[in-house]
Parts: sequence; structure tokens; C-alpha cells
Amino acid sequence: MNEKAKIPAWKAIVGALAAILLLVVTQLAAMLIGSGIIALGMPKAVGNIVSAVLYPLFALLTLKLLCGKLLGVTLADCRITKYKVKPIWAVSAFLMPAIAVVGLLMTAGHWENIKMDSAQIADSITTSVFVVGLAVGAVEEAVFRGVVMKALEMRWNKVVAVIVPSALFGAAHALNGKLSLVSFIQLLVAGSIVGILFSLVTYESGSIWSSAFMHAVWNMCMASGILNIYTEPVENCIFNYVLESKSALITGGEFGAEASVISIGAYLIFTVIAIILLKKKSERNEKI
Repeated sequence: MNEKAKIPAWKAIVGALAAILLLVVTQLAAMLIGSGIIALGMPKAVGNIVSAVLYPLFALLTLKLLCGKLLGVTLADCRITKYKVKPIWAVSAFLMPAIAVVGLLMTAGHWENIKMDSAQIADSITTSVFVVGLAVGAVEEAVFRGVVMKALEMRWNKVVAVIVPSALFGAAHALNGKLSLVSFIQLLVAGSIVGILFSLVTYESGSIWSSAFMHAVWNMCMASGILNIYTEPVENCIFNYVLESKSALITGGEFGAEASVISIGAYLIFTVIAIILLKKKSERNEKI
């Protein structure tokens, strides 16, 4: 398809909203099946892995239909290609949460770990690695940096395609719970910045998979049941570092450490790297 081909505004908007709706529906479907397996007597870890496999499978199949029937493009047109992660972003995937974690651990706080049995630990690890990490990372990138970004790019331009999905990505995380206005604004800023980072990584690498890998590793480290860095411990988390700071800038407010200035600083470091690499890529293309 011609990259310059325009689609009607309504089609771009409906396509973007439908992709986000499919994210929710396919996640619910996968989780219900996983819960059903657990209800039949299987360990929670098995149910988690089943959900983690079905979620991206359901999402990619339905997104393929949406792209073909409404937008007239393929998954490959939406940069949902064969799985490949560029080395620079594979390394960055581990460096970014490492910077955030080290920064947060350098603030006042204490470890407060809750005793868990082997089944609970297996549940936390499989949820963190397979569901919150790999599955959520892949699907959210396929939706926001894949279909939504492509739909807006086809109607408007790359600037709109980067900014709008990134803001939506940040706002969507407010659905996890009730937030005060201040915490919502802080989350929106943090979510938009990391969304812009993932968008730039997608453009620089040519597919969603480098950003999906970064997203997955970040979730495993910062938004899972393995490590919790917040103002209070979480029962189903293996390691808890309880922050003593009362500043929302350090704690991330009601949303948590992912919205802290320390995490935002980590996002910005790799955003600058992505901008530099994109500029070099553009210069190389101009010479050809």
C-alpha cells in the first residue's frame, strides 16, 4: 500500500479505538480461560502461562482482521513483523529499569518482605514474566505502536502518530485505579514520555518488537509481583522496598514508582538515544 495514501478521519479514529477495545476484550478472554483452568484444579502458574499464550494470540488474530477489513493494511504494514529485537534496544531494555531501580533504592526506605510459599512464588513469577511482562508488553505495543500509530499516520502524519497514542497510552493506565488529579497528571506525563520513547524505538527499528521487549522487561522489573517499590508492601510480591519519602515526585504518587521523576529520568535518557539514532538513520537515508 502507498505510504502516502490517506484514509478518512473517521476510519482512523474508529480503527484506533477498535484496536484499544480489542486489547481489553482479548485480555479478558485470555484471563477467563486461564482462571477456568485454575478452577479445574491446575496450579495458578499453569493458568498464568495459558493466559499469557492466549492473550497475544487472540489479540494478533483480531488485530489482523481489523487491519484488513477497516484500514486496508496488513500487520506488517503496522510494523508487526517477524520477531526481531535490535541489539541496542535489547541492552537498553535492561539498562532502563536498572537505572530506575538503583535510583529509587538510593532514596530512604527499607525492605519488608512477606513470607510466601512455593506455589505463591511460582504464581508471582509466572504472572510477572509471562503475563505482565511478555504478553502485556507484546499486545500493548501491537495496539499502540502498531495499529493505532499506523492508523493516525495514514490520516495525518508521524508527529500526530507519535503524540496521540502516547498520551492515550498514559491515560489508559489510569484505569488501574482511582487517582487524584495530581497523580493523574503525573501519570499522564510519565506515560506519555515512555509512550513517545516506545514510538521512536519502533520507528528506528522498523518494527514493534524492540519496543515490546523493552516494555516487557520494564514491566517485569517495575510493575510485577517480583519487585515492588512503593510506600507500602504488597502481599503477593516477592520483594518489597518500602519508600519512606512523602514526596509524590519520588514515590510516583498514587500510581507508583513508574511515574516517579526517577523513572521519568530513565525514560528521557533512552528517548534522547532514540532521537540521536533516528537522526543518524535519516542522514544515512539522505545520502543513499
